[in-house]
Order: sequence, then C-alpha cells, then structure tokens
Amino acid sequence: MKKKLEPSFDAAEALARIGANIRTARLRRAETESTLASRMGVSRATIARLERGDGGVSLTLALEALLQYGFADQVFALGDPDQDGVGKRLDAVRRPSRGSAGALHSHRADPSRL
Repeated sequence: MKKKLEPSFDAAEALARIGANIRTARLRRAETESTLASRMGVSRATIARLERGDGGVSLTLALEALLQYGFADQVFALGDPDQDGVGKRLDAVRRPSRGSAGALHSHRADPSRL
C-alpha cells in the first residue's frame, strides 16, 4: 500500500495560496465551481478540493486552472533555472577557471554556505 505524502508546512501553505488564487480568479469572473468543473471535465467537488488547497488534487488540474485564468507567465516561471540563485552560484563555483584543468575539483561547494 502506498504511503500518503504529507506536505511540509511551506508546501501546504503554497497549495492553500494557489487554491485561494484560483478561487479568487473564478469569482472575479462570476463563474461557479460547476462552470469551471464542466469546462475542465472534473466534478464540482474536485474544484472545491483544488480551491481548498487539497494536496491530493493533481498538479495537472491546478496548472490547467491557472492557465485558463491567464496565469501562463507565472506557471511557466515555476522552477525557472534563471531564478535559482543557489544553483547558479554552485555552477559558478564548480566552473573551471581559464587555464586551470583541475579547477573543477579544487574545492567542494557547500550549498548551505551559498
């Protein structure tokens, strides 16, 4: 039997905020849960769960709802490597210096210190 993953506090907060944002977008357009559910091919109860931030609702459904309400820029910015400051600093530390063949392994970068 699969163990249910409990989201961290931050993940639960993000799910709740995304759900609330979808609800706000729907209400601003004077749409009912049923209207959105029909358009997305899911039940009204599923939309209610999505808007409550239920972690059991698929990521696909959340992304589809966000895209339908015009949040394409924000959706495509999720996980953007250009916004990954720690990853970019790690790349810079690991990148060999000009003329130094051994620079790649000259020291280890500790992500917690970046």
